[in-house]
Amino acid sequence: MWLAIMAAVASSGMSSVGKVLQRKGTKTLPQFSADIKTLSKYLLNRTWALGLLCDISGSFFMVSALASAPVSVIQPVSGGGLVFLSLLSHFFFNEKLKFGEWVAVGFCFVGIVGVGVATTGITQQDQQTSVVRLVLTLASFFGILMLGLRKMRQLQSRMGKSKPKAFAPTCGFFAGCFFSLSATTTRSGFVVGELTGRRLFFGLGGVGCSICNTSVGFMYQTLGLREGNAVMISTITTVTTIMIGMCLGIFALGETLPSSRPTFLLHVMSCAAITTGSLALGNGGWGLGGDLSLVEKALKSKRISGVLPARVKMTLSRYVSSAAKLPVYNPSTDSKSAN
Repeated sequence: MWLAIMAAVASSGMSSVGKVLQRKGTKTLPQFSADIKTLSKYLLNRTWALGLLCDISGSFFMVSALASAPVSVIQPVSGGGLVFLSLLSHFFFNEKLKFGEWVAVGFCFVGIVGVGVATTGITQQDQQTSVVRLVLTLASFFGILMLGLRKMRQLQSRMGKSKPKAFAPTCGFFAGCFFSLSATTTRSGFVVGELTGRRLFFGLGGVGCSICNTSVGFMYQTLGLREGNAVMISTITTVTTIMIGMCLGIFALGETLPSSRPTFLLHVMSCAAITTGSLALGNGGWGLGGDLSLVEKALKSKRISGVLPARVKMTLSRYVSSAAKLPVYNPSTDSKSAN
């Protein structure tokens, strides 16, 4: 289980880095479309192509994770990709994380460990599903997804060249839906193969369906990155993938959650911690930036200082004083200066 979780985190991390590289590459590229001339310009752009390669490599890690673990376990920990992206930006891209973003990273890390601990006892034999239930659930979800895409195209055609404000976030949402559907179809191939005894045939079929869904997800992700902020698109895509993936795993594949009350609560709280941390990272860390005056006042308060151990109080005081001297990364201003 732990190897599958590590593979899922690595997959999400590589995909997140790929999104950033694709975002940088699209700045010098035309509007994305499916014609050969436009596709050749995207593929010949080194930055965008490297981002695509990172995304594809992440997909291979995800397939290996889904081959040995349930979707409802793998999808929540995929939020760890934002942690990887944030740490990479902090240490290598000189984009210093704010205090609130460090807290969000901690939420995601604790949530990933919690999911691993809570789901250690879950095995593949715990799944209770049938081919009919699987097909009906996936077909219903796909139909609803197609209806939503049709509504978005109608709205886009009415507005012409001017795109609505919600266009980029909506593209991120649909990308997350297709990515979660991709993970579910991959896992479905392995599950149906186990039920029918034709593992190779249905396994390859599931991977083939996954490639199709991932390709469509890439298309909407690229559209979102072309029009919106990379962190915002990554956050929306990640959270959507977590939520939709868990629902599809439970309803389509019949995956079970931890049976005992303590492990069930740990699983729910861990998933909530990952989702909250992912949302906070995309939102700049709850607005808790370099201004740590509230924390400093709390440490000086008699009520709080009387409860905290002396070592903890001393460590927090040192951090607050040192953090005030660090340069604070401002996404809006730093992204403009980088351009």
